[in-house]
Amino acid sequence: MGLDFDFPRQPDWPWLKASYPGNILLHVDCPFMEVVRRVGGRMAYLATPYTKAVLNDDLQWDRGLSFDIEVRSARWSRSFAIEGVTVVSPIVMSCAICHADVEGHLDPLDDAFWSRWCQPMLSACGAVVIPAMDGWDVSRGVWREACWALLHNVPVYLVAEGSEFGGAA
Repeated sequence: MGLDFDFPRQPDWPWLKASYPGNILLHVDCPFMEVVRRVGGRMAYLATPYTKAVLNDDLQWDRGLSFDIEVRSARWSRSFAIEGVTVVSPIVMSCAICHADVEGHLDPLDDAFWSRWCQPMLSACGAVVIPAMDGWDVSRGVWREACWALLHNVPVYLVAEGSEFGGAA
């Protein structure tokens, strides 16, 4: 997911929020039910952290941590589905693929491979939704997906912490 604009390479959410003021394309601290209302009727891309969250103390990929991220991402997908919103979760799908890869043909941490694999889903979606999951704000993948969306005039919704799973913000 190469960027064609001068976005910082590392996550810099204060810079992004200042660059996109007014909740026109970048919707900050948006309550869950507001995201549901705004995104309903189009497919949305669920951008969740992965790489840093699945590394053990030796900085190696940990299958158990990967299962945890898959389940937490699936819970968000479930919450949107219950409200009638279709979200695509590349993390849920890629985790299932990697966990089923008993031959070891896929590297769960191959950033270039997974970025190429995710791009068609990102391109097909009419919005990017970033749930308030631990690590979203330091994830390079979430950052790149949000920047790509903004560069292509696709709205980005940062789900307000505390409004998880339909609760009030």
